[in-house]
Amino acid sequence: MALAEHTGVYNENIGHIVGNALSIIAEDGKHYDHLKQNPDLIVDMIQLQLKKLGYRYDKDKLREMVRKAVEKAGKIVDKLYDKYQEDQLKAFRTALKVDNPFPVLKQAGIDIEPELEEFRQFLAEISGKKIEPKGFKARKVISEEIPPEVLSIAKALEFSDFSEKAMKKAEKELI
Repeated sequence: MALAEHTGVYNENIGHIVGNALSIIAEDGKHYDHLKQNPDLIVDMIQLQLKKLGYRYDKDKLREMVRKAVEKAGKIVDKLYDKYQEDQLKAFRTALKVDNPFPVLKQAGIDIEPELEEFRQFLAEISGKKIEPKGFKARKVISEEIPPEVLSIAKALEFSDFSEKAMKKAEKELI
């Protein structure tokens, strides 16, 4: 999506460019950890393919954008790629088959929502669209004088995955 926004081209070729770049890197025996340490590998492969297909792009902006995308996506992959136990791997396989994978992953102790939100914000920046963060943290603070203890309780409720209705009720009572 980031590459499509950068080039202004929204078709399946853009996705194939990224997929092909990753395949070439993997065929060279380089894997995720190496790519994460050296994001210029994928930048160079993407530039090579863009040039080959005749797409226009800004070399420096592309390098910066792909580095950021690798960093942001890497945070998500790190949580999914870590040394998981069998029950977490089963949950991950199940999550791939359902409409809303977040509850399945959370039950297995894998919470990627903050990283996905960060990636979503990154894509919004690239596209020039302003989007509001989801959830409790998107609400405006009514007063700067809210004690840190109250904010801590609110955050604890948020991280405990309470329903939106429970969050609003707690917010009203705390404020």
